[in-house]
Amino acid sequence: MRQKFFTRAGVSLAIILLIAATSSSLYAIDSNNRFFAYGVGQRTCEDYIRFREQKLEKLEQQYERYTKEELYEIVNWVVEHWIAGFLTAHNLYVSDTYDVVGKLTMDDLKARVEKICRADNKQHFGQAMITLTQELHPQRVRADGGKK
Repeated sequence: MRQKFFTRAGVSLAIILLIAATSSSLYAIDSNNRFFAYGVGQRTCEDYIRFREQKLEKLEQQYERYTKEELYEIVNWVVEHWIAGFLTAHNLYVSDTYDVVGKLTMDDLKARVEKICRADNKQHFGQAMITLTQELHPQRVRADGGKK
């Protein structure tokens, strides 16, 4: 069941990315260097820090049928997949980049984003991720450019 879901989700994501990549009117930012982030990217760094500290009181009240540990696992899953999607898009759209993450683990990435968020907890999580990719860029795994 889970395998089927991930297969469908992967195919759907590939189709969406293909459509977005071929669209001639696709712009990453507006004339004021602003962009729109979806999902976790719209949340503040303050929210991310609360999540990292496992302070999920609002969710615990809203979803009483789940334990704190279950809620944390769910939120962690959502955050990790949002980060993975952001980094995948970054790898796709940034020239000469095969993998901006290199050998870092997801735990390494979450810790680094937390540090960025603690420096400015009012910024959006999406902006913190941009800062992270800028920090990681010099050590990225470069694409070979198709030359053999």
